[in-house]
Amino acid sequence: MNKEAIIVGRNYECRKNDFARPIIGEVIQLEDDKCVVDVQRFYGLDVDKIDASNGKIEVKYSEIHGVSNGVFFN
Repeated sequence: MNKEAIIVGRNYECRKNDFARPIIGEVIQLEDDKCVVDVQRFYGLDVDKIDASNGKIEVKYSEIHGVSNGVFFN
């Protein structure tokens, strides 16, 4: 997605290359080439990565694949 289409405070499905599965998180900050996401839901294999960052991760705009529709891993 592009930066202009992303709304702070909304939940998005993100597919980070270094995660086993997509995550769902609330965008809390927009930056030039990435945004900061507060992770709401994730797959268990990624728990160490989520814990290491206190639940907040940086996501490239190209790794955001749309607004979360409330279904986990559609």
